[in-house]
Amino acid sequence: MMSPQLPQGFAAVDGGEDPHAFVSYVDAVSALSSAQAYKQLTLLMLRVGEGARVLDVGCGTGDAARALAQVVGPRGWVVGIDNSRTMIEEATRRQNGLGLPVEFYVGDAYQIAFPDEVFDACRADRVFQHLREPKKALSEMIRVTRSGGRIVVSDPDWGTFIVNSPDRDLTRRIVGFACDATTDGWMGRQLPGLFREVGLQDVQVRTSLVVIEEYDTAKEVLGIEWLAHGAAQAGVITSGEAERWLRGLQEDHAAGRFTCGLGGFITSGVKP
Repeated sequence: MMSPQLPQGFAAVDGGEDPHAFVSYVDAVSALSSAQAYKQLTLLMLRVGEGARVLDVGCGTGDAARALAQVVGPRGWVVGIDNSRTMIEEATRRQNGLGLPVEFYVGDAYQIAFPDEVFDACRADRVFQHLREPKKALSEMIRVTRSGGRIVVSDPDWGTFIVNSPDRDLTRRIVGFACDATTDGWMGRQLPGLFREVGLQDVQVRTSLVVIEEYDTAKEVLGIEWLAHGAAQAGVITSGEAERWLRGLQEDHAAGRFTCGLGGFITSGVKP
């Protein structure tokens, strides 16, 4: 069972009622083919090869870090940090016995515990949307990256939350609540400007769209039932409207009409 705070509760995973629910959530997202496609693009945009040193900020269960470790090989080094001990313990468990050059630590994105210019590249995925000081975190990523190194940050933009529903007005209100329920629901679209503001060069932007065509998957990954009920509790809609909207989506699923999705931005830049 997913925590009712997902996917908005990642700012404090270990403090939740069921921290391991977040592990299940990460696995559910990773299983989506559209998510796998954009994740692969984030790794390619790092442009790292054998022998590279890479930092993954907000590494979660470590899937990306382990994939990067295979790219950099035995002469390279990959480090994953996350503010959740639950995530780091799971990431460590999953890499035991694999013989990969990867290490995982509990860490703070605002105070990365490494000296200046240690890494050849640095990445963060679906992290900045939960940060109240994204510029500070990006500055830390820049600090620990060598001159000429590449930084890649990818985040969804909850303003692009798509739900196919015949009630457009009601859907717009729930989608708006979904965006506002995240620490920064517009983080994705702000990344390119933020990269330029902190002085990164050769800023490049790619877009992604995670598409879901199953009601239960959308309930698990995008939290549509929590969002509907949360919007009702916040007074954005009524409880009756929430139930009617969800019932309509379930009927659409049964009829093969259900579609929802979430767009995002993948931004890269080079440290001068």
